[in-house]
Amino acid sequence: MEADKEPSVRSANAAFKSDSNKFNIIVDSVPNGLIVVDQRGEILMCNAEMEKLFGYDKGELLGQSLEILVPREVRSNHVGHRTGFFAHPSKRQMGAGRDLRGIRKDGSEIPVEIGLNPLETEQGNFVVASVVDITERKKMDLMLLRAYDEVQQKNLEMEQFVYTVSHDLKAPLVTSSSYISFLREDLQAGRYNDLIDSLERVEKANKKMHELIYDLLQLSRTSRMELKVASINLTMLINEIKKDLKDQLDDKKTDLIIPADLPVVLGDAKRLTQVFENLVINGLKYAAVGETNTIEIVQNETEKEWNIGVKDNGPGIPPQYHKKIFALFQRLDTQKEGTGVGLTIVSRIMGLHGGRAWVESEPPHGATFWLCFPKQPQFKENRDGIH
Repeated sequence: MEADKEPSVRSANAAFKSDSNKFNIIVDSVPNGLIVVDQRGEILMCNAEMEKLFGYDKGELLGQSLEILVPREVRSNHVGHRTGFFAHPSKRQMGAGRDLRGIRKDGSEIPVEIGLNPLETEQGNFVVASVVDITERKKMDLMLLRAYDEVQQKNLEMEQFVYTVSHDLKAPLVTSSSYISFLREDLQAGRYNDLIDSLERVEKANKKMHELIYDLLQLSRTSRMELKVASINLTMLINEIKKDLKDQLDDKKTDLIIPADLPVVLGDAKRLTQVFENLVINGLKYAAVGETNTIEIVQNETEKEWNIGVKDNGPGIPPQYHKKIFALFQRLDTQKEGTGVGLTIVSRIMGLHGGRAWVESEPPHGATFWLCFPKQPQFKENRDGIH
């Protein structure tokens, strides 16, 4: 019986191929890939878009097994799926909830969406498959997902901002108002010796508010800054920072150690100065707690990037805070000066340079704040553009 079936299948395929010539003009005009397959998985017809999609020359796919278009690791399972479809044919979308991939002639893979439609004829049963390349859709989905994550992050930062405005900015205002009342009372009572203390407290509160407003303005500028990209010698750049911060380094009895062989990177000199200055100042605030302190610039190199670290010999940072400290308005020690904005600015500027920032630390052995500089950076667009 099986021997009798084989000639009939061949004649059916031949008849189908003969009839299909009438539809070549129509199917070649369809923008999706179209392919017709018999029960054995032999490709009987495909349009020009299908050949283009998978990188084959005209007519090269005809007579081939359908599994030639399926990734190797799933070919054996695919044969069973094909057999099951012909046993219970129906219109359907393949792989609902799963990522489907096709393999091109050159071995590369593409994400695809496939619709199946059974075709019953006098010559036998076939399946027509419509294949769509969804590479661009995948890219768009990824972009939308990233945009959603960014919006969520912005919403979180906005909540933190509102809290800061209502709390951190309000606090020095309340302090100033209180001591202004004391000043008025002292003046009226003639207690001139008490005026100095009240004035100093008002001055301190105003200074704190000024610092917070300044840092918030700096942070807002990172979302619309204009990057003027040039080659930057990091050794020279950090040495200039050392000169500018000499008084603060001396006051904290801190030595800033800078290697002479730091790499030349692409970036905005002004913004990268801001990055390294923030990290050095951060070390002076939180790590320079001994009689003698060091902040050392360290480096390592991989095939695709340079990593530059700002290392201190302070008390270190517990692991649970390694990510938190880069978030807006986060400070581990609220008794120290600062607003909790500096490290957020560092992270954002490095992001605009196609890099990233992170910290490594094992208390009490200090901390190293790392900056990644890609050797072939992809600078991120911003509102004002990049020069």
